[in-house]
Amino acid sequence: MNASRAARSGFSLLEVLIALAIFAVVAALAWGGLDTLARARHALDGERGRLSALQLTIAQLERDLRQAVARPVRDGIGAELPAVLGQGSAIEVTRLAPGGGWQTPLPALERVGWRCSDGELQRLRWPVLDRVAGTLPQSETRLSGVSDCQWRYFDRGVSPVWPLRGAAAERLPRAVELRFTLAGLGELRRLIELPDNRDTGTP
Repeated sequence: MNASRAARSGFSLLEVLIALAIFAVVAALAWGGLDTLARARHALDGERGRLSALQLTIAQLERDLRQAVARPVRDGIGAELPAVLGQGSAIEVTRLAPGGGWQTPLPALERVGWRCSDGELQRLRWPVLDRVAGTLPQSETRLSGVSDCQWRYFDRGVSPVWPLRGAAAERLPRAVELRFTLAGLGELRRLIELPDNRDTGTP
């Protein structure tokens, strides 16, 4: 009598199989949800990193251009380069570099540049202001996945190059515009106003 009651109170094989099937379905749904969340978080982390790199790059570019100084430099063969040398895919500028420490307690001048090359937006920095033969810039990649990059220079009008014909080497454009397409973010545009140096001469 007691044995038959114990047998009736247990689970049949069919009930165990049904329970296992339900557990498998619930586990699969839970795993799919966790996997979706993990993928979404990974994508958000990637976008956050790209946006952070973009913000830092634009901030550095703005500092370089807004600290521009009307001071031409010499290239490796002694020829004069204008204070701002601009082309459609690259720009060079003499800028005021903040000083610091014992060796350079006061602000100094340095030559920096930006260029679009091989799908990258790169920042260049020359070790000396007036170059000698063999002087090469240090290159740092600031953004990857860059395409359709174009610089434009604003003064009385808009030009794809700087300086304008007949302009003094010291003259700065009133503003510089950078347009480019960044993979995953689309087309971006930044217009940066430069220091006013209209007293240095006009074309």
